[in-house]
Amino acid sequence: MRRLAIFTSLVTAGLAACGSSNPGGAADSATGDGNGGIDASGDAVLGPDGTPVDTRYNPWKVGSVWSYKLTDPNGQIPDALNKKTTIMNEVDVGGVHAGTMAFLVHVEQLQGSKDVYETFNGDLDVRYKTIHYGQNGAMTSTDVDTPYRLKLDESTAHVTTGATFSQSFTETTTGQGAGTSNKTENWQVISDSEQVTVIAGTFTTLHVRRTGSKPQDYWYARGVGKVKETGSGSQDEELMSYTP
Repeated sequence: MRRLAIFTSLVTAGLAACGSSNPGGAADSATGDGNGGIDASGDAVLGPDGTPVDTRYNPWKVGSVWSYKLTDPNGQIPDALNKKTTIMNEVDVGGVHAGTMAFLVHVEQLQGSKDVYETFNGDLDVRYKTIHYGQNGAMTSTDVDTPYRLKLDESTAHVTTGATFSQSFTETTTGQGAGTSNKTENWQVISDSEQVTVIAGTFTTLHVRRTGSKPQDYWYARGVGKVKETGSGSQDEELMSYTP
């Protein structure tokens, strides 16, 4: 298998690749070699579903950085530019998920930040734990999801326009809002080929809608990740740049 060419050109706006090296230098989940999508033999890193990581809607690799414009949907907080989502390294999630390796992702928000533990589970992109921090950087709460919380289902049947599905999980919170609750979130694929223009450029995206306690719409582009998010959450997001 020849070396996978990573993003010779993402979009007409000229969002370009930064190469196959891994700035973080930590191991990739698929190979443990730290080469950011290419293994030691020069072959493309395959995800657990057998497809190259760089063709997934969430192309998670250590060292990747997404920069977003964040907007308060209620209009009470000024917009923030270049708020970053950064894949730091791979770690053991610990606690009830001890022995499970996941990407540690630091997410800057309109107010405060969070560390999330996410990874591939076959066709699924899942989250196991979230640690929330306030404006002063102090930890405020931790959410642990069992067996996990679905981020995106990339199976063929669930990336097709009109598809609907649901996922149930248990969330245990410590700190602010402590407690345990059983949750079910319903998903709908609005479009599997929707054209979306954001600051970073124009993309052909998968548009999915998640309903539950906080209904949200997400737009994902293959090999790029999330390019847009809107809904009833604490912030809307628009991709400004992406460094693989």
